[in-house]
Amino acid sequence: MSVICPYCRTEIGEGENERLDCPGCATPHHPECFAENGGCTVFGCSKAPTDEAKISVSGSELNAPAPGLPPRSLQLAGGLSILNATGPGTQSVLPASAPATQNAVPSPPVAPPPLPPGAGTGAAPPPAAQPSYAPPAAVRLPLEPGPRSRVTFVLLGVFLGIFGMHNFYAGYNKKAAIQLALTVLTCFYGAAISWIWAIVEICVINKDAEGEQFA
Repeated sequence: MSVICPYCRTEIGEGENERLDCPGCATPHHPECFAENGGCTVFGCSKAPTDEAKISVSGSELNAPAPGLPPRSLQLAGGLSILNATGPGTQSVLPASAPATQNAVPSPPVAPPPLPPGAGTGAAPPPAAQPSYAPPAAVRLPLEPGPRSRVTFVLLGVFLGIFGMHNFYAGYNKKAAIQLALTVLTCFYGAAISWIWAIVEICVINKDAEGEQFA
């Protein structure tokens, strides 16, 4: 089975000049890969190259302006401005009360809200259209009935003459009321008188109370 170099990820040959085992963990490498990496490529191996020294920078050194460069500030929304001394990485936030520099970015103007239709022109809005309404046509009813029927007058006198119904029909209301009272107030003892009276009237009367001949 072929062996892969952990540094270049290629196959390692079996010759002496093509393979070098790490003295610390015995991991095979190419001799040139071991030399280029400065040691073993396996993490935690004792023959691995040492890390480079870290550079420590304080906060005052970060915020200090570079020599020969003037400070620049940018105005932000919310009442804050950014002071850029040397470029990216050295920025500080100042309140809006600090004087703005020539590079301040102005905020865009806010457009006023649109006025409602007809506002500010002094003209009243047009009146709403009123629905057209036509009154219904008057219906004429006959004010005067036609001539009364003599057959109806006779039948009412024969069958209901004791109550004066024939006289109510012909318009003789006073005589009809007397016949009705004569029958009802006497508990029908006077009904015979009212009936004879009705028979006489249907034989004699040919006109209604308005003087119009029966039909």
